[in-house]
Amino acid sequence: MMTKNGLDRRGSIALICIAVLLIGAIDQMTKDALKVGHILRTIEMHPPGSDGRDLTAQVTEDELNAYIAYRLAQEQEPVCDSLTVKLLDHNHVHGKLRFDAQRLNVDTLLGENLDFDFKGVFLTREGAARIDLVSLQLNGQPVNPQVLDFVIHTAALVYRTESSGINDWYELPKGIKRIQINKAKAVLYY
Repeated sequence: MMTKNGLDRRGSIALICIAVLLIGAIDQMTKDALKVGHILRTIEMHPPGSDGRDLTAQVTEDELNAYIAYRLAQEQEPVCDSLTVKLLDHNHVHGKLRFDAQRLNVDTLLGENLDFDFKGVFLTREGAARIDLVSLQLNGQPVNPQVLDFVIHTAALVYRTESSGINDWYELPKGIKRIQINKAKAVLYY
């Protein structure tokens, strides 16, 4: 028969083990985020090569997602609540993007949860990038890309930032010429 103290001791040990695991996971995410930040700063400071050949740096899917989460956490009022991406072969990406509908005052129109699931092809050219959407879902239901455009535009109005459409080209971080996506990694050319 187990005493109350025996159960308490086991519970405490289990709680400590879980805490250690979580701290380790958080620590790795922080390391991954800082690694990507360091890579981006290094690329920004690196002068163009005199021989005309591009240099490369590689970022894993886990590192990229840690960096995105880190950057969102640093924002005072982030436009989106979360963004995670899955990097696939041949520049294909799959991602999940979440907005707070109530904060954007679109909850009566679109519902409380704004969980977008997207698939597309990541394109880069001359230091700019965009995603050509192949499919887009809102809370598990297929929607037109204009719905995501509407949410992004609304968020830009709420946060008083500039807004572009999802089909526009966006400038890559300084120094990056192009990005090639492969399974679970991205290769940055600079």
